[in-house]
Amino acid sequence: MQATLFSIPPSHPALAAKLMLRHVGLEHRVVELPPGLHPPVLRARGFRRGTVPAMILNGRKIQGTTAISRALDELFPGKLFPTDTNARARVEEAEAWGEREFQPVPRRIFRWVLARDADARAALARESKMPLANLQARATAPLARRFAALVGATDERVRQDLEHLPEMLDRVDRYIAEGVIGGDTPNAADFQIATTVHALMRFPQLRPMIDERPAAELARRVVGEPAQAPVRVPEEWLPAGAAK
Repeated sequence: MQATLFSIPPSHPALAAKLMLRHVGLEHRVVELPPGLHPPVLRARGFRRGTVPAMILNGRKIQGTTAISRALDELFPGKLFPTDTNARARVEEAEAWGEREFQPVPRRIFRWVLARDADARAALARESKMPLANLQARATAPLARRFAALVGATDERVRQDLEHLPEMLDRVDRYIAEGVIGGDTPNAADFQIATTVHALMRFPQLRPMIDERPAAELARRVVGEPAQAPVRVPEEWLPAGAAK
């Protein structure tokens, strides 16, 4: 069985896919693509969209964390989803919410910052092991603005994301309290949601409002301790509990 996963370094959905592959024990190869240049590379390889995670599994092209979890579930039943029908339905619902509503939040915030902050672009270039990071930061400013526009990372939308973040974290904590995620063995929804919490914890202003929550413990257990990213938003946009 052959599996190749295409990723970019800062992508938390790609991280979720890596963790799922590791969890089911499928031997695989990871190809890290340069951020910003990954869409044409993926399309050249026959993928319909220029987004990660993208996986080739025995010649089959699969994109998106939910599609990847379903493909792995076909090969490794019981590894990512409960065998009980009702329990599985709850995990599927949490996973779908995690991909549809929760996963885009750190992406929009991060791209909003990249479109405006050369230091953040330089840090991303260094994280991606690209040469001449400061030069890359200047050269990629138009590309960063385009990628922000593609996900709707406007001032208004990012402000809304930050305003609604406490209730989204409350929902994550509820899933944990109800046993949908956070059990002894992680499921597909754990990987989907924990990687998004982990991405949010990388933002220094947001970490204080997450650190003491059950969601933070889940992120640390499933993913690991988050490293800081040079991401700052206007203080007046921050919800209660964030670092001003």
